[in-house]
Amino acid sequence: MPRPSDDDAPRWELPVWEPPADSPTADVPRWEPERDIPRWQPRRGPATVRIDRGAMPTPGVSPPKAPPVVRPFAWWGWHPWMVVWVGVLLAPAAVVSLRALDESGLEMLVQPLTWVFAALFVVVLAFAMLTSARRSVRRLALGTIGALVALATLLWPVTRVTLGRTACPARAGADLGAPVASAALDAWLRGDAGDAGWRNAQADGAWRDRSRAVTLLDYRLVETGCWERAAPIDATHTWHQFRVTIRDEAQTALSKSVVIHTALVPAGWTITAIEGPLP
Repeated sequence: MPRPSDDDAPRWELPVWEPPADSPTADVPRWEPERDIPRWQPRRGPATVRIDRGAMPTPGVSPPKAPPVVRPFAWWGWHPWMVVWVGVLLAPAAVVSLRALDESGLEMLVQPLTWVFAALFVVVLAFAMLTSARRSVRRLALGTIGALVALATLLWPVTRVTLGRTACPARAGADLGAPVASAALDAWLRGDAGDAGWRNAQADGAWRDRSRAVTLLDYRLVETGCWERAAPIDATHTWHQFRVTIRDEAQTALSKSVVIHTALVPAGWTITAIEGPLP
């Protein structure tokens, strides 16, 4: 008995929907592209890309290095403030080296080298300020103020702290202010405080009281010198030690010591302080 064929079996087909004639969607216009409008077309032909071989490193070949002479300046340009701080930290050592030159008989080099060191620091600081001004104003202000404050803090102990009394160097000359100091004692002999020899032509109030309470009978210059410090000795500030004979309130003659401080100003030598009478 023959078997039925699969072609004769009924199959399901998707129904086709057709809107009715009186449907409103039948009258809706549909968009159709306009064929006359030109449209972008990709360029036909092989694409060419120009590559500058000179701007690209060659594979396997390292880029050329800067000459050894230029490398420190290139590094300085990238790290200007680091150079400034190196100069700040080395400033005390530079001052002490100037003192070593002063003591070794090369005092003629102290003043020129001082100006050279100062000029180098100004150039380094100015370059760092110009570089930071293009990047950050805040960094410029903080870096400048911090460097100057640190420099003053490091230089103050070696330039302003007095370590005692010492002899003046030969470059100080013969006139160290001793005549002005002697004039103050001459005025004391006359019962005067000696205002003319003081700065601003006015004697210190404490010295005025001591000179009035004690009578000076005689004096003698013992020694003259400068003030010791780590930096080169400043020959514009000197001291003068006198041995004086005074009469106290009990009318007793005593031998005492008086140390007069003098300083050189544009108008000449002036008295800045008087120690004593000391035991």
